Amino acid sequence: MSDVEIRADLTDENRRLVEAARTHAEQVQLNPELFWPFWKPCDVNVLMVVDGLDFSDGDFGLSAFVRTLLDTPGGYVRFRITLAHIGDPGPSAMLPGEPRIVNRITRFTFDNPAHFATDMYHEVMLFGIAVTFPGRGNDANGNPYPADRLADTELGALTEFMNDGRGLFATGDHGALGRFLCHAVPRARNMRLWDNTNPSNDLNEVSMNGPRRNDTNRVGTSPGFQFADQSDTTPQPIQPRIYSRQLAFIRFTFPHPLLCGRNGVIKVMPDHPHEGECIEPSDVDLDLDFGGPLGPEYPPAAGGGARPLPEVISTNSVLAGNNSGGKDPTESHTFGGISAYDGHLAEVGRVVTDATWHHFVNVNLIGDLTLPAGDPKSRHFPGGGGFLASAAGRAHLEEIRNYYRNLGVWLAPTDRITCMNARLAWHLLWSHRVMEAVLATPEVRLAEAEVHTFFIIGSHARDVLGRSASQCQSVRFILDLVLESALPDLIPDVDPWRADRPERVRTPDPIPWFDGTPLLDVGLGAALVGLREAFPHPDQQTVDRLDATRLADVMAKAGGTGVRKALSSALAHNEAFSAIVARLA
Repeated sequence: MSDVEIRADLTDENRRLVEAARTHAEQVQLNPELFWPFWKPCDVNVLMVVDGLDFSDGDFGLSAFVRTLLDTPGGYVRFRITLAHIGDPGPSAMLPGEPRIVNRITRFTFDNPAHFATDMYHEVMLFGIAVTFPGRGNDANGNPYPADRLADTELGALTEFMNDGRGLFATGDHGALGRFLCHAVPRARNMRLWDNTNPSNDLNEVSMNGPRRNDTNRVGTSPGFQFADQSDTTPQPIQPRIYSRQLAFIRFTFPHPLLCGRNGVIKVMPDHPHEGECIEPSDVDLDLDFGGPLGPEYPPAAGGGARPLPEVISTNSVLAGNNSGGKDPTESHTFGGISAYDGHLAEVGRVVTDATWHHFVNVNLIGDLTLPAGDPKSRHFPGGGGFLASAAGRAHLEEIRNYYRNLGVWLAPTDRITCMNARLAWHLLWSHRVMEAVLATPEVRLAEAEVHTFFIIGSHARDVLGRSASQCQSVRFILDLVLESALPDLIPDVDPWRADRPERVRTPDPIPWFDGTPLLDVGLGAALVGLREAFPHPDQQTVDRLDATRLADVMAKAGGTGVRKALSSALAHNEAFSAIVARLA
């Protein structure tokens, strides 16, 4: 049930009506097959591995993060999660009360075929805290497992997994925390610091106490810096990297898809007194050490052009003078908060690293159970603690949850993303708002329709998409389904996330006179009109015919027609505008 509050002044009868309507809406979002038996969300199999943290509802548990993925709305994706622990914790550590967990594995190893194989999972998420982990026994070759890293057999299995196009996420915390599980994993090993940077605390960027530590705590509900500020309603602000493309006087500008929420750019993260640090590789020409076939760690782009490389996509900041927990006062500086590698451009898996798992654990999200009852940073606080303790905090938490869902979607292999796009298109096609926009003019046919009609339909559709998917996901949806096949020559000018930058004729002044999103709306609207013509009925027969390839072909052809009409319209407007300027000159 949603945590949106129902008005207290409603009668019992009206309250029941509201609760019933809300329950129905949530079931449509999470379990659409209850209403349309032929509609199955796309399964994305996720393996989460820990070596000291756990998945419980405790302070250092990941339960809030896990349940956020399980509760992803929209009916286009269902995360099927397996929880794994390198050790052998008690049952409470494996979220026993959550029936949606697919499997729970203890004493996990990556070289045990009962635990891990390339085709078992679409994504692997590593949350490391251990620096060493001795006593694991022997690996698949009969050799003792190393105490300071994963075995060669495990690293080989992970390398083959990534080279098959599957996604990987890795994080630790300050200093060397997380080193055992993550620091030797190809690609991820070069995208984050997995050890101290200097023996001196005064110079160490990832220390626990020194003045150069990555302390992102912000003053919250109590005066001054305090260690427990990590558990209040005040987050840290972050600075996302912004990507843009300019097509003449039309500009397309977005953050990285990981930091693009349903309400716009994600600009906050949980704060913490000592984070790790994400980086860009100092040597991008390394070769893989494990698995097969061996080759470049960061391969060239599959279609030519610039080689995709890891990049820091957000920057965190440290305020001067932060002395929370009696630590040395901090020096002001910035550091990398999230790094991302788009391996899909090179036909391998995507990789993401984060500065700290404190961005994911309960103590930083919903408060600290060790605090006195009634403290607004404690989960004992009425209605919950942490971000739950205020309306502003709940809004911040929803931004952060958008990041979690984006992570699960972005890391998925290309075939899963294709599947998700097909489900999103189906959802749009039969959304009551989009249907109303089409049915208001039932004579709409692709060949005769005006650009404005496409724009209205596309605007409604993108808003509907934004209720369950991020704004960038909706843009990616249009680029992939509509423009990539129909107008490939246009993609370098309008796709802000491409590694290469086209050599095109530029306007004299790079001023973004016009926003480019209406062009995308027109393309989406036209694609939906074409799809409606091809598949007029929402039934089992339609779904049987609506395979991802057929859907993509129909949407690309129709969307390309709409975009061509939009560009002709833009040209006519430009000529009219030029005439006005000439008259005033």
